[in-house]
Amino acid sequence: MTFSKTSQPELPPTRSRVLVVDDDRLIRTLIREFLTREGYEIVTVENCRQALEVLEEEKNEFKFLVTDWELPDGSGIDLIRHVRHVVSSHYMYIVMATSHGNRENLTQALNAGADDFLAKPIDRGELVARMRSGQRILALETRLTHLANSDPLTSLPTRRVFEEMVSKEWSRSRRHRLPLSFVIFDIDYFKRINDVHGHVSGDQVLREIGRILSDSVRKSDIICRYGGEEFCAVLPETSSAQACIWAENLRKRIAETEIILDSAVVNVTTSFGIVEAMAEMEELDDLIEIADQCLIEAKQKGRNQVVSFNNLQNAVCCGDTGHLDLVFGGAVAADAMTPVVSTVTPDSSVIDISQFFLNYRIPSAPVVDHEGSLVGIVSEKDLMSVACRPNPHEITIAEVMRKNLICYPPNIPLRIVWEFLNRVSIRTVLITENSKTLGVLSRQSILRWLANTTWNQNGPMGHAGDVSNTSSQRLEVAAKLLAETSRQLTNDVEVRTEDEHAAMVIGTVSKMQDLMTDLLEAVRGGSGSGAMSLGTAFNTTDF
Repeated sequence: MTFSKTSQPELPPTRSRVLVVDDDRLIRTLIREFLTREGYEIVTVENCRQALEVLEEEKNEFKFLVTDWELPDGSGIDLIRHVRHVVSSHYMYIVMATSHGNRENLTQALNAGADDFLAKPIDRGELVARMRSGQRILALETRLTHLANSDPLTSLPTRRVFEEMVSKEWSRSRRHRLPLSFVIFDIDYFKRINDVHGHVSGDQVLREIGRILSDSVRKSDIICRYGGEEFCAVLPETSSAQACIWAENLRKRIAETEIILDSAVVNVTTSFGIVEAMAEMEELDDLIEIADQCLIEAKQKGRNQVVSFNNLQNAVCCGDTGHLDLVFGGAVAADAMTPVVSTVTPDSSVIDISQFFLNYRIPSAPVVDHEGSLVGIVSEKDLMSVACRPNPHEITIAEVMRKNLICYPPNIPLRIVWEFLNRVSIRTVLITENSKTLGVLSRQSILRWLANTTWNQNGPMGHAGDVSNTSSQRLEVAAKLLAETSRQLTNDVEVRTEDEHAAMVIGTVSKMQDLMTDLLEAVRGGSGSGAMSLGTAFNTTDF
């Protein structure tokens, strides 16, 4: 039996980019002409410096490097070694082209990181053949990378790849002050599908959800199968409101899709948690944690719905509320907040505010416009990020402040803020009214409030203690400390220079605020109104 042989021409490469490095203009021209005919996109340079500049440009993504051995400012060997030490998102196939074709040079080039060797003078047929050999290797590398980086069931990126990409996007968002939203969702009652229809059917459902998710995102969005029946999406330059609209559309689309299984046709629903990066979220893990808390809230509220960070801020536990009502009573956020002593303006320079922080011994401050309305917050960390730039005196606070703030009104029940801070890693929120900053409420503030009120009304094991005696003791201690602080301030005024007075007063006032809170609470017998009264005594000062 004989078989007819039909020649199958190789398909041209899909516009793979090639960087050619050679100081001989004729060689560069020949290689460009030979490879352009084959469908390659060619960029030529004549020395190592130019090659490194081109390689470092983000817009350039070269699949091949063809370099001469001897270059005016170095050697092709040094260039290859440098390229191999630079972390890249893909593999670059390197061909060393030289007239030094002996075995020793071949070994040296291969050890340096070259993939192939091309002898001069350049032969068109040999050059094309070696490039096609490299194309096959790169195609294999691409397939292997895809298999390693893709979830085998849904073909979505793996969690590892997702986290690497999100980390870069998080850094970009922080650096350029851009909005960024994180969405996590999972399939409601997915275990029932596996129990009723089998795990094969469960896999079919996961594949279909993965397909719908892929069809619903932009190229700039980052998605993955996070684990089990959970999926994630990071939406760059997207606000929470925009992310909620996107998630709601995706939720409806999934709910309306009939998924055809081997034994039945099913509809599934999904629950979503959404959060936009906020000023108090210092780490990416904070963003993921709060999105997960939003998802938990969506499930507790009945599933098949979207819960955003704004919903989570005002959520209260669904269990027995009697004990918490007894602990917090009618207390509101203003009862426990610490009044704001100092604010800064957005047109102040980084140098001015850095000096202000150093002089007044404060780590952060709200930023208000000339009408006194809150527009952001700035911290030592924000100042540090630009402190080493060549022109910090020209950089305004408006360029480095964080605008997306976590705020509560002063009359919101203190219990709601307590539940929020108890669920997430965030430590501090701002208390605002009519865009004006009234105070700061932190975990420490609430613990102080509890110590001054609820805890003081009960002895060990929850039994009532001698409230009057305890209040008297606290009043006596706080009064003594306040008197001592006042005397110390008087002494400091006498021995320090006038330039030091302002910084000294700010630090002392902060300490005296805490002591006066204790005094007011002791006098009122733990009514919880001390900090509110204190807020009326100390007006916000705009430095």
